[in-house]
Amino acid sequence: MSIIFIFLFISIVHSDIPLDVPSFSIDLDHAPIDRWSDIIPNFAQPMNEFNIAIRAQIPQVFIDAAEIIVTRLEEHIPQPYHDELYSIARSISMPLADIVLINLVYELRTYCTSLLVRTSNNTIIHGRNLDFDLNTDLLRRLTFHVKFFRTSNPTFNYESIHFAGSIGLLTSSRSGYFSLSINQRSTDDKDWWMNALMSILHLHSLPLFIITRSIFDNSIMSYQDMKYILQNRHLIAPVYFIITDGRSSGMIITRNRLNSINPIELNSTLVQTNYDHWLDDPSNDPRRTAAENILQSFNSTQMTQDNIFDIVLSVIPVLNKLTVYTAIMNPGEKQDIFAKIRTLKPRQ
Repeated sequence: MSIIFIFLFISIVHSDIPLDVPSFSIDLDHAPIDRWSDIIPNFAQPMNEFNIAIRAQIPQVFIDAAEIIVTRLEEHIPQPYHDELYSIARSISMPLADIVLINLVYELRTYCTSLLVRTSNNTIIHGRNLDFDLNTDLLRRLTFHVKFFRTSNPTFNYESIHFAGSIGLLTSSRSGYFSLSINQRSTDDKDWWMNALMSILHLHSLPLFIITRSIFDNSIMSYQDMKYILQNRHLIAPVYFIITDGRSSGMIITRNRLNSINPIELNSTLVQTNYDHWLDDPSNDPRRTAAENILQSFNSTQMTQDNIFDIVLSVIPVLNKLTVYTAIMNPGEKQDIFAKIRTLKPRQ
């Protein structure tokens, strides 16, 4: 009864009109230099606005480091992703260094809530709210759904809820195989941004946008293979990987740059925000506790997509003013990602 009261109260004092997410598709059999040329021009204005905003908010030393990466791009970004970055830059006449910087900003600023829920029909729902603390309104204009496929292999495809300019995956599902969401892991390292860039330049660690695409672009990649890569591949920054095969297994992988620590496997429900699951809920991040309390009030038949969207991911503080979109994946079923752009604001 208390959950219903909270939901009704929030709907009275706040306004959220979920918006449809525009959809596009990419044939991975096309040359990498051409893959994004029909999509990115649709987002030219908000991309340029976002780029200007980033350059105004990020210290110049970070921008300089991104420009150094571009001068040695062949050393740090393997093909075909090297050419995909060129494809995006060329399609809207933006400097390549800005595209690299945008990709890094996207994956290093994702303050999110991700959850895994085992349902009564033996599938696993994978939900997430993606929160972003820089230029949230612009990010809403840059959000789209993309389906990747290969003409040469009709059985192969996967989906992503994407930000224009990015070539990586933050929220992605391959039906019948696995799904993935990525949350930033908070760190006490005050120089984490620079350390992330330096790990590319000097340690040759791969950015997440390369790791995630290489996983999903591989037609023979299994859930166990993905799990191994995400637990062991050297990263440029600490993160949380939330993954499931959609049927039997799901887990949260907590990552340092070099290794995984304290992985936790799904029993009935798991919720991850931006702090380690073995720590108490900090007072400034009540999202996980709120989502866990609501899910614990459900019985197995209530673990449905509609309830996850309406009663978990649409309740404050799980839904908040920084939430860009909500996505719900179910890789155990043959269905597309369900996603909505969120617009939460106090009622006037």
